[in-house]
Amino acid sequence: MASSSPSEEAQNQNQDQQQVAAVKEEEKECLHKTKMIQFLGRTTPIVLQNDNGPCPLLAICNVLLLKNNLNLSPDCAEVSQEKLLSLVAERLIDSNSNVNNKDAGFVENQQQNIADAIDLLPQLATGIDVNLKFRRIDDFEFTRECAIFDLLDIPSIPWLDS
Repeated sequence: MASSSPSEEAQNQNQDQQQVAAVKEEEKECLHKTKMIQFLGRTTPIVLQNDNGPCPLLAICNVLLLKNNLNLSPDCAEVSQEKLLSLVAERLIDSNSNVNNKDAGFVENQQQNIADAIDLLPQLATGIDVNLKFRRIDDFEFTRECAIFDLLDIPSIPWLDS
């Protein structure tokens, strides 16, 4: 195994520091402000859009917040994208955990759908593709991404998700 020269080690260390700085900068960019609103007689936070464009993740979080199925601290002025992803993943698991009186095939399929949905959650931060069939307002091709909405019991209108 060849040893590195001091200048190569310094260069590698500098690259590592730059990568760490880039990750920290990326984490900063993934913060979303929150705002308290009045909804159906109660005060609830909603998550605001930053400058990243379409974000089905925020739509999902806000629907769940308005339905009182997701909780954010009222004292929280900002929330990280990572925290939102975690909250939605927890909700996916919790809201689909009742498998009493279900056959083994259903349970296995449900567990696979939840696992697939959790794997896809990060894509919700930038947008998803939805193929509208143009027969009805809610008629679109079913995809793995659409399964997330179904598992969370959120009706989806495609052009509002993107």
